[in-house]
Amino acid sequence: MSVTIAYPGVVATETRRRGFGADGRAAGRSGLDETGAMSIETCARLIVDGAENRQRDVVMSAKGKLGRWMKLPAPRLVDRLALKSLSKAGH
Repeated sequence: MSVTIAYPGVVATETRRRGFGADGRAAGRSGLDETGAMSIETCARLIVDGAENRQRDVVMSAKGKLGRWMKLPAPRLVDRLALKSLSKAGH
């Protein structure tokens, strides 16, 4: 048995646009720029390939790979950058 953890980055699912806000109402728009987002098919294929090859982690974006390595020597910096990015997307 093995476990594979997938880190896809932004995937073109429109989930954020079709989802609901904290107030329970339909969001109607995405707070993230989904330009150049990975297709659902590509994401699924990478996850399946990773699971079949018993990879522990499948990191699918350049930012994700960079963040993963930066987190080793500077975990708090990476956490702050991630939170800053999320707060910008929420505007």
